[in-house]
Amino acid sequence: MPRKIPSKPSRPEAEAKPTTAIQTVADPSYAVPEQVRALLGPSWLIEGEDPNLYENLLERVGAAVQPTDIIDWLLLKDVVAITWEIQRSRRQRETVVRMGRLKAIEQILDQTIPVAEGSGRVKRSQDINYLASEWLNGESTGTKRVLALLKGAGFTLGDVAAHALTVKTKELGVIDDRAQRHEARRDAMLQQIERRRDGFAMRVRRASEEAVDAEFVEAPPTVAALTAKSVDDGQA
Repeated sequence: MPRKIPSKPSRPEAEAKPTTAIQTVADPSYAVPEQVRALLGPSWLIEGEDPNLYENLLERVGAAVQPTDIIDWLLLKDVVAITWEIQRSRRQRETVVRMGRLKAIEQILDQTIPVAEGSGRVKRSQDINYLASEWLNGESTGTKRVLALLKGAGFTLGDVAAHALTVKTKELGVIDDRAQRHEARRDAMLQQIERRRDGFAMRVRRASEEAVDAEFVEAPPTVAALTAKSVDDGQA
């Protein structure tokens, strides 16, 4: 009668691996160990950036990744540095788009404001620049006049936004390309952290599964055993 093979017992350690998989929820109470932070060295910030925000990002990523050794921490620091670069690129993009909106509205106003007799080119350019700045900064008087001029010329704010992107196409392309490269590098580093852990965890899990299988499943006869049996039968 064949031996019944029982079902494999559940292995909670294979389902929940707090130190072998990157977590998705950060622990708000998590803090980077002081000795580890000293080994990681200074953060690469530029003037005007908040170091507290950088340290907060380091703590949040640390809580999500749960580093297990200094190699993990070094990789994590690179992840944080690149993430900070991505955020910096996004802030730069917002600045460039804002500058593009200013340039776009100036060019549109130059086409919509009628040329008054006796007004010089310099004076007219200054008036347009001032009116555009008022609109960009949300000044009520300037905004109302700009909206009226746009409506009279058949333009919309959507046209201004579209032209702003056209004006700054080159600069935005450089920023977007750099951000994409940073995102690819960050993903590669996170995968490297995962591989460092999963390689060890996979070996442990495979050994555990093989041990359980060996306990409940009869091993099939080997080639040597079958050969020996056939020899014995022939001699008999």
